[in-house]
Amino acid sequence: MTQKRKFYHIIYLSLVLFFLTNVESASLPADNQPEEVVQQYFSQWQTIQHDTQLSKEEKGEKLITLLNGLLDIERISQHLLPNDWNKIHTYQHERFKKALSISLKNEITSSAMIGNGDSPLFLQLKNKKITSDNSATLDFRLSGNNKVLDIRLFMNRDNNEKWQVSNIQVGKKISLTRHYYQYCKKLLDNYSLSYLIAELGNYNYVVLEDFEEGTAGAFPPHWRWKSKDDNKRKPYVIRVEDHNHYLEATDEGESVIIGKSIKWNLKKYRYVSFRWRVHRIPPGGDERYGKTVDSAAGIYFIYKKKMGLIPESVKYVWSSTLPVGSAMRRSGVGKPWMVVADSGTDHLGEWRTYVFDAYQAYKDTFGGEPPETAIGIGILSDANSTHSQAYADYDDIRAVKEAKADSGVKKILQAE
Repeated sequence: MTQKRKFYHIIYLSLVLFFLTNVESASLPADNQPEEVVQQYFSQWQTIQHDTQLSKEEKGEKLITLLNGLLDIERISQHLLPNDWNKIHTYQHERFKKALSISLKNEITSSAMIGNGDSPLFLQLKNKKITSDNSATLDFRLSGNNKVLDIRLFMNRDNNEKWQVSNIQVGKKISLTRHYYQYCKKLLDNYSLSYLIAELGNYNYVVLEDFEEGTAGAFPPHWRWKSKDDNKRKPYVIRVEDHNHYLEATDEGESVIIGKSIKWNLKKYRYVSFRWRVHRIPPGGDERYGKTVDSAAGIYFIYKKKMGLIPESVKYVWSSTLPVGSAMRRSGVGKPWMVVADSGTDHLGEWRTYVFDAYQAYKDTFGGEPPETAIGIGILSDANSTHSQAYADYDDIRAVKEAKADSGVKKILQAE
C-alpha cells in the first residue's frame, strides 16, 4: 500500500471516530446491544458538532471526554506498548493515555473530510457477531458525500456492562491499533517514552524529569551514580510539598553526580527549562578553580558521549560568586561547560524558573552543530572543595519546543 493510500485510510479512521464519539455518553443505557450504542453515538453527533454555545476549546475537551467513554483506552494502550506497558509506572500510564486521547482528537478535528457536517450521512449495520458474552464484532457501511466506507468495530463489554471499542478496522489492512503501534514503535526505536508522550499529545515540552514517580524519602527512580561513589552517602531524596514531588539535595561534602538516560530530539525541542530552590550556597565557591569548584545547584544537559564514554555536556549552575552569564570549562577529559544561571544569596529559599536555548548553548561553548538527539541529564549539588554545605531543591526539568530564550552564555571566562 502506498503512503498516500495509507494516509487516506487513517483519515477515514478519524472520520469514523468523529461520528461515533460526538454524543453524550450519559444518554447511552448500560444494557444496550453494541450496535445500538454505536447507532446512538452516530445519530447524535451533529447535535454536538453544531452546538454554537461551545468554544473550540470546549468542543475539544468534550470530544476527549467522549473518546475516553467510547474507546477502551487502557486496552488500546497495552496493545500499542506490548513490551513496555507492564514495566512502566502507573503515572506514565496516565500520561500516555491522556496523550493518546489528545492525538485521536487532533486527528479527528483536523481531517478535511469532515467538513462542516451539513451533508447527510448514513450508518447501516451489515453484520454482527457476538463472539462471547463480553465481546462483539460489528460491520457497518458508512455512506454520504458520494463515498462508501466499510467499517469493522471490535467491541468489549466491561464489568459495568458498558460496551467500548477496542479497535477499528477500515478495509482489510488498516486498523487504529496498527497505525498507532507503528507510530509508537518508530519513535521508541530512537527516543524515550517521555518524548513519545510529548509527540502524541502535541505538547510544547518533553518531561525530562518531574520526580512524580518517586517515593517520598527515597532516592529517585531511573537515576544512577558513578561506581566510584558507591560507598558515599547519596544526598538526594524525593520530597513532597503541596502534593508536588521534587528532589532535595543536601550535600555536605559527598559531591555525588547523578544522571538519567533519556533521549529527545534536540533540533525539535531545542530549549530546556527547569526550576530549583537553593537554601545554602558553598561560601567562596568559584567554578573556575579546582580548590573552589563548588556549586549550590547544577543541572547537566548531555549531548553525546565520544566513543560511548566521554560526555559532552553543558551544566547550568547557581554560583556563589560568579556573575550570571559567565561560562567556563576547566581542563580535563569529559569536563562540562559551566554556565552561570544564578548567583549569590539574593534569592535563597525561592523557587526560580529558567529557560535556555540548549541547541545554541552547544554552539556557543563546544562550537559547531550539536547532535540531533540529546541523551541525558544530570544533577550535582556539591561543597566538597570548600568543605561546606550545598542545599538545593530541583523540579520540572523539560525540553521545550518553542520559547523566547538565549543560551545563557554572555562572557567566556578563563579557567584552570
